[in-house]
Order: sequence, then C-alpha cells, then structure tokens
Amino acid sequence: MLISNQKKKIMKKYLKNTIGLLFCLLIISCNDYLDIKPEDKYLEEDIFSSKEGIQTVLNGVYSNMSDRDTYGGNLTMSTVDVLAQRYLSLTKKHKWFYHATYEYGEGKVENTFNAIWSKMYVNILNMNNFIQNLDTYSGVLSLEEENILRGEALGLRAMHHLDLLRLFGPIYSTNSEALAIPYSSEAKAEKTEILSASRIMELVLADLTEAEKFLENDPIREYGKTESFNSSSSGLSSFFNFRNLRLNYYAVKALQARAYLYAENKVAALEAAKVVIEEGSQWFEWTPEGTVISDQENPDRVFSPEILFAVRNNNLYAQHKVLFASTLSTENILAAEPKRLKDVFENNTADYRFDYSWIVPTVGGKIFKTFYKFDDIQNKDKKFRFMQPLIRMTEMYYIAAETEVDSQTALDYLNTARYNRGLVALENDANLQNEILKEYQREFFGEGQLFYYYKRNNFTSIPNGSTPNGTINMGADQYVVPLPLSETTTRQ
Repeated sequence: MLISNQKKKIMKKYLKNTIGLLFCLLIISCNDYLDIKPEDKYLEEDIFSSKEGIQTVLNGVYSNMSDRDTYGGNLTMSTVDVLAQRYLSLTKKHKWFYHATYEYGEGKVENTFNAIWSKMYVNILNMNNFIQNLDTYSGVLSLEEENILRGEALGLRAMHHLDLLRLFGPIYSTNSEALAIPYSSEAKAEKTEILSASRIMELVLADLTEAEKFLENDPIREYGKTESFNSSSSGLSSFFNFRNLRLNYYAVKALQARAYLYAENKVAALEAAKVVIEEGSQWFEWTPEGTVISDQENPDRVFSPEILFAVRNNNLYAQHKVLFASTLSTENILAAEPKRLKDVFENNTADYRFDYSWIVPTVGGKIFKTFYKFDDIQNKDKKFRFMQPLIRMTEMYYIAAETEVDSQTALDYLNTARYNRGLVALENDANLQNEILKEYQREFFGEGQLFYYYKRNNFTSIPNGSTPNGTINMGADQYVVPLPLSETTTRQ
C-alpha cells in the first residue's frame, strides 16, 4: 500500500532532522536502562559531550528495538510466528488470516511489513549516527568504554540486516545471488543500492567480525552477565552491568553462528557456536527446573538464565494480552490448534515448555490450552520481568548438533539441550535432523525463529497451523516477503 503524500513528507522531514539533531526525537523512555531523559532541545553536540549523554543515546537504540512493529511484536510474538503456521486462523474473519495465508498484497499485511521495514531501517540509521558520532566527539569515553559501545552498535546493525535478509531476502540456499535488500552503513537518510543476498551476508559477517574485535574485552567474559561486577577493578561504571540486556560478546558469537549457518558455512557456524557453549556456559547456566515448575506465582517461562541477549520490553505483558489472552474472541486470539500442539510436544507433560507455557485458562470460556509464556508474574522485582528473548543458548546447541560431523558428539549436543527441558536422551539411531526440527518447533514459540528455520532449509511443505493434520505447500511465494511499495515505488 502506498504511503500518503502527507506521511511521506513527515517521514522525510523526520529523517532529515534525525541527521541534524541525532536521536533527540527518537529516544523514548529509557527508565529501565537509565533514569535520564534529555530535553528535545539538546543538540547532538550537547548529548555527546558527556558519558551520560552517549549512554542515553545507546539506551534509546535498545528501547526502540522493543517497539511492537519490530522485536517487541512482529518479529517475535506475532507476524513471523504466524508465517510459521504456529496458530489457528480458519476464516477470513480472523485478524491474522491473510498473514497466515501469505497474501502479501492484502492491505493490512502490506501495512505490517511496511512498518517492520521502516522501523528497522530507522533503527539502523540511529546506529549509524551513533557510530559516526563516537568518532566526531571522541575523547569523552575511555578507549575501553568506546570499544564496547561501538561493538554493540556494530553488532546490532548486523543483527537488523540479518533479520531483514531472512524475512525479505530470497531463499538463500537456492538463490543467494538474487537481489535482496539495501545495506545501510552510513548516517544518511538516503536510499542505498539493493544488493544481492550473498553480498548482504558478507557485510553482516564483516560487521560481526568488527563487533567481536571491539568486544574482546567485554566485561561479561570476566564478570558475567547480570547485576554488578567490581567496577573498581574493571574501571567501568555500573552502566556496563546487565550485559545480557546488551549485545554482548557471546551474543555476537551467537549471531555469527546463526549467520554462517544461514549462509551454509557449517564449519564456521560450528566454530562460533562452540565458543558460546564452551566459554559462555559458565555465565549462561541452564534454568533450574524448579524455577519453572515449583514457583507457581512467578514461573520463569522464558528460561532467563540461558538468554544470551534480550531487550527490555515495558509493553511485553500488554502485548501478550493483545495477542494471547484467553478473554480474546476467536477472531482475535493467537492460539495453537489443540491436536497440532499436542503433536508438537508429543503430548509429553515432562517437557516443561508444554504444561507451563500452555495452560487451559480459567477465564474467557476457552476449553483449549492458550499461550502463557509471556504472561505477567506476581513478584514485580524478578529480574526476568519484561525480558524479550532474542538469542538464547539452546540455539547454539541446535546449531552445533546440526553442523557437527561426528554423529555421537552431535547427538550429545542435542541430548544436553533436551535433558534441560525435561526430556530423556535420544537413542543413537534417532533421526537427528528430524529431532532438531522438533526442538525448533517446541523451543521458540513467541520468538520468531521457526519461520527462518523452515526458509533456511527450504521445506516444500510445513504443518498447516489451521488444521489438526495436513500440510501447506511452501515456496518462494510464501517464504519471500516482497519489499514494501514504499521502498520499490520510489526507485522507479
């Protein structure tokens, strides 16, 4: 759908002002990161004249990522999971019917993907501005501080482009030289050339390589991810605590594993995943079963100790209610087809992703299980409240299992992850690739990774989410989301 002329003018002016005033108009409330709220009148030179100002700008980048049009909804809990046939949407009356049937030309669907595209590139522009201004206003931060923040911004830029590629790009395994998306690496509100998928992947991996270099001395490697470290010993302020809410060193290595595997470089994917597993496991420990099962009022359904990177989403529970609340009408709720859900988990109640994230509600008149993974808890002081998972440790075990050439070692990786979800070990004769598929189907509900798994492997059919049995045919028409008209029409 074409954007109205008025909206175009507003967007153009908005982006132009972004260059001059940097993030003043884009920084939203960052209370969960820093209690600093700069006035709109501040110019970028004012902001970048102090450590606090620079930190606030980066906080704004992270906070914008929790927008429901991107990682706070469409790219995690809703749209991308709908594309993966997670949910039941039988009739055209259902809010998500046209998304689930891949009717990318329908008005509401167009609007959805236009919003994703626009917000993601605005985020990228902000990151480019941030990186540029670290050079322009150098000397405010120590070299160690500057390296860490630069590494985070480069890693975030790579992550955004990778997800845009996975969504809007071609099926990489069969058509990597096809045109995909632009790669924006300059602080300019101008359209850049649309590049091939393979070239985009090269640039993603280059940014991740640079990010890894700058994050070599990330405090997470010595002090861990949460709460506090000895700032007097490290020389860093408390701003550098809670590294799992920042794109830290291990998250960058995990993104490398994800990107290399998407690019079909299994050797490099395994190498990166093993770094996270072997070095990062001391900080990203497995979630104790009791924190999910025993604490009925405050279950840790997101398995927070294992999250390599999350954004803090103040609207997480409000978004959950909009999408999954049992009080929603049949036409609005995102709920799994009951038999399909049982089949995914093989009706195994020992799997604590099943009975504790999927519950038959006591209100709303629903007689089937509804999704509770992101439902709120009683204890408002729990540190995992508002955590929107984006990268987690289990994915590294799945990647290692998929790419390891030694069959026994590969099975050990997968069995380790299964054991920590309450499942028994697989036998040596198990179909490993089929079991990895099952784990992607179980593990990443509400996190948007299953559709990308299907697309990466170019499955010609996947389970139909609106029927208890049967499949839906898949190909480029389903896997490749067209670039928004707001992007393509202005290039003609």
